[in-house]
Amino acid sequence: MPRPWYETIFDERYPDLFGPLERDPEEEVSRVVELLPLPPGASLVDLGCGRGRHAIPLSLRGYRVTGVDLSEKMLGLARERANRVGASVTWVREDMRTFVRPGAFDACLSLFTSFGYFCDEENQRVLVNVARSLKESGALLLDLRNAQKGLSGDEDMEKTIPVPAGMLSMRVRFDRTTRRARAEHTLLRSDGISISSAFDVRIYTEEELTNMLRGAGMRVVAVHGSLDGAPFTSGAERMVVIARR
Repeated sequence: MPRPWYETIFDERYPDLFGPLERDPEEEVSRVVELLPLPPGASLVDLGCGRGRHAIPLSLRGYRVTGVDLSEKMLGLARERANRVGASVTWVREDMRTFVRPGAFDACLSLFTSFGYFCDEENQRVLVNVARSLKESGALLLDLRNAQKGLSGDEDMEKTIPVPAGMLSMRVRFDRTTRRARAEHTLLRSDGISISSAFDVRIYTEEELTNMLRGAGMRVVAVHGSLDGAPFTSGAERMVVIARR
């Protein structure tokens, strides 16, 4: 039986295949800190931290950061970079469906659509784990694709863009029946070699997430259309949900 996509996609191909879609992590961290006013030295967990794009700058700002990811390859890149820049982050290799640290964190971050990998029951388990890991009144920030845009009929996207390594072709399809988005990326490198990968995530509506978070023991306190704090509309690219325990 083939391994699930989230056990294979996060390897040395990832920066070339998905990196071009990433925004400046320093800017995103600044936005996160504005959306979640946190006391100096607050304890944070970056769930699905990847190669530490956000965990490292958060640590350099004085927060106590734990980065959790399933991919040892991504964590290896994160450790190398943290060592280079002098950041102190606790790196944990664990599945978010099992990661729990009761009452340990002031805030949990789930950025760049790092939520929704699994079936509904398992995604709910992730939220329950988050709630258990937060301190009283601790906050969760979810940065996700906007399902309303997908349901409006604008979900299909296909384009090719130049990137430092070559030409990157991206194709996204939204299945209204399963409410999952599948993204396929293929890079034709300048040396003629082609590499590709794909991911498949459940895209939740605001109402669905509100109910799931309530079921996990949290309440939604704000919904934005981007990390910049823009209003959330049906046409927004992102849905940034802030909930508290």
